Amino acid sequence: AIVNEKCNVIHGTPTMYVDLIKKQRELNLPLKTAKMAITGGAPCSPQLFLDIKNVLGLEHVRTVFGMTETTAVIFQSRPGDSKEQILNTVGHLQDHVEAKVIDAEGKTVAFGERGELCVRGYATMLGYYEDEEKTKETIGRDKWLRTGDQFILQEDGYGRIVGRLKEMIIRGGENIFPKEIEDFLNTHPDICETHVIGVPCERMGEELCAFVRLHDGLPKISHDDIKEFCKGKLAHFKVPRYVITVSDFPKTTSGKIQKFKLAEIYNKEHKTQ
Repeated sequence: AIVNEKCNVIHGTPTMYVDLIKKQRELNLPLKTAKMAITGGAPCSPQLFLDIKNVLGLEHVRTVFGMTETTAVIFQSRPGDSKEQILNTVGHLQDHVEAKVIDAEGKTVAFGERGELCVRGYATMLGYYEDEEKTKETIGRDKWLRTGDQFILQEDGYGRIVGRLKEMIIRGGENIFPKEIEDFLNTHPDICETHVIGVPCERMGEELCAFVRLHDGLPKISHDDIKEFCKGKLAHFKVPRYVITVSDFPKTTSGKIQKFKLAEIYNKEHKTQ
């Protein structure tokens, strides 16, 4: 469709781009008219940004970050952004939005420190329809909306997602965000896409399970392979204890990964072992 319709700009979630890159490696179509890729809906790894540029041959790659609750985009790449800014941030805060990052006690943290991203502005929702309790949990009296994202806000207005607070894994007292591990494993030459979840462990509280989709034609990847790849590059407590190879990932209609279904896959495989 991109070739036939002579598209100039491609919009999609990271998973859509993973599938597009996979298909392009198979077909090597001449994407002559496409100049820009815009990604959003979920965090995009630095490796995927590079693949979009190098495999698809697109001149510009941009990212946007927003929520249904904020009506639209709150962070976005700018023309002229450096490679570092494009690869490692979700762009610059938009002019119509205020943003701050808070700690667990609700206090604003300094620039460059981790915490929960909060935003407010005229485009922020008034509340959830007929759900006063959830509205109070999400929006304070001062109209700041808690996004649920672990975030780093830089002094220059650019921001970086660390992970979703609800997805944080606590392994032996260590707080681990899946995104860091996913981004690292996505640099493995055999791996096409990775998603990490926490699974129950009587001793550690939670363990890490990595679900990996390999490039076509490659066999399953073992835990030993992953362990060796991580050696000296990833803290030992961040190395996945379990590795499950999948042919595809369960997704919503908008292309977001359904991690609760990954947990179901783990539970099913774990019971058969």
